[in-house]
Amino acid sequence: MKVAITGSSGFIGSHLSERLEVLGHEAVPLWRYLFTQDSPDCLVQSLAGCSAVVNLAGAPLDRRWTDAYKLELMDSRIMTTRKLVEAVNLLHEPPGVMISTSAVGYYSPDGCHGEHDDPAEGSFLAELCEAWEAEAERVNDHVRLVRTRFGVVLSPDGGALPKMIMPTRFGVTVSVGKPDHAFSWVALDDLVNALAFILEHGDVSGPVNVTAPERTTNEEFYKAVAEHFHTRASVRIPDAAVRLVMGEASQVVTSGQCAEPETLLREGFEFQYPDISTFFHQAFPVKS
Repeated sequence: MKVAITGSSGFIGSHLSERLEVLGHEAVPLWRYLFTQDSPDCLVQSLAGCSAVVNLAGAPLDRRWTDAYKLELMDSRIMTTRKLVEAVNLLHEPPGVMISTSAVGYYSPDGCHGEHDDPAEGSFLAELCEAWEAEAERVNDHVRLVRTRFGVVLSPDGGALPKMIMPTRFGVTVSVGKPDHAFSWVALDDLVNALAFILEHGDVSGPVNVTAPERTTNEEFYKAVAEHFHTRASVRIPDAAVRLVMGEASQVVTSGQCAEPETLLREGFEFQYPDISTFFHQAFPVKS
């Protein structure tokens, strides 16, 4: 299977490309310059012959959201997805499946959400996810569309986790966010395996939460950090201090959403890291 990937050089995209090639597929990168041209011709040519498309493009959320950066967050997701869909719809033989990513920020911080729950109201992040998914839904009806909503992606070699656990080197666990807030996460290995699983399972479509099956709170996450790394002290950064530094973007770390992976569990996907303790024990094995 030839799989075209936007964001293929990013943290998730590079690992997905490697995993697909191990599984015998061919990863076809869709480079950024293809989306800056007025004509879709080059993008259409790059997509020709591909059986699947995975759309991972998007500017990072972990920086201050100025008005200018909000526009970049929107454009990097919505305009890229719009041009991708336009190109797919121009193909005489479109790919059989398109996975377009989103995030659990789509949901309200209240309650625990299944995949058909409504988006949160009054949240920039939810509005961003909703608009992002709406662009993907313009794809040709003959293309199986899957809208994956990622939790916080955890990996020892990239993403948010290395910064989150860095203080443990000094014997301290530093926590952010209220203890009882939900912390929906997914291990990077499970995420790329889930994407490969979705590509190969033709009956999966619509919204799919890609999160670990265990319901985890901030308190439980940081407790697992402290226990695994044997920290001697714990410090919580007040939400007000995070907002002072990050502004509106602080909601990414000070509040969270609980999202359940209903479809993946129903379809028989097996998580290597179903709970946070298993993740830390396997991702950071204790040296003998």
